[in-house]
Amino acid sequence: MKKPCPFCRGLGWVCENHPLRAWTEEPSGCQCGEGMPCTCNTAEDPEARVVVIEADTTWH
Repeated sequence: MKKPCPFCRGLGWVCENHPLRAWTEEPSGCQCGEGMPCTCNTAEDPEARVVVIEADTTWH
């Protein structure tokens, strides 16, 4: 089993002011600043594609 991130503890978010602490109200966490993505949570946005479907049917 993969170990959770040592910074965010698997939450994916850390405190903006203290990026080595999870953004949580738990005793070892911190919420004094805004939450920001942890370094382990850096997935890129999915690619958006336009889909056009032409139909001969008229819907009423």
